[in-house]
Amino acid sequence: MKLDYQLTTPRLILRPFKTVDLHVFFEAVSQSAPYLEPWLEWCDSDFDQQQAHGWIAASRLSWQHDYSYELAIFDRFSDDFIGTVSLSAITPLFNSANLGYWISHNYHRQGMATEASLAIIQFGFQILGLTRLEIITHIDNYASQKTALACNAIFECEARNRIFYRNKPINGYVYSLTPQDLY
Repeated sequence: MKLDYQLTTPRLILRPFKTVDLHVFFEAVSQSAPYLEPWLEWCDSDFDQQQAHGWIAASRLSWQHDYSYELAIFDRFSDDFIGTVSLSAITPLFNSANLGYWISHNYHRQGMATEASLAIIQFGFQILGLTRLEIITHIDNYASQKTALACNAIFECEARNRIFYRNKPINGYVYSLTPQDLY
């Protein structure tokens, strides 16, 4: 898929990463690391600009080759970087993908994750033709669970060893969405 793709919501612009996003991406991760580290293994105080550059390059390559679709989230009016939302682990055999998101701590509790997630959910169902999306959360990640429910996802189960975090398997909550859940 082309890298000039863009989704627009009432408050947000979502688009594939560009190399010019390096500074704002790195800054957001650095400032948000204490809030995100419990849930995102890659997000810690050691995250550096080289890793950020590699992240953006990998994101762009995955988008170009249809491996996954990660969108950078920007405020539509201020152009501030807010976070990311993605469809990954795309499995053609099951016509499904995983939905993931993270929001810079400056934008927590403003509905940005829900708004961005709903946009990429519609992209997944309408453009990609997927028939199932899963959101996997840590059992104690209440904010992510709240976002999943706000997107009309259905809680399915506590899955054993569903998340591999810090070199060990842990249980995770599984939420799902199908096209019927939105329309």
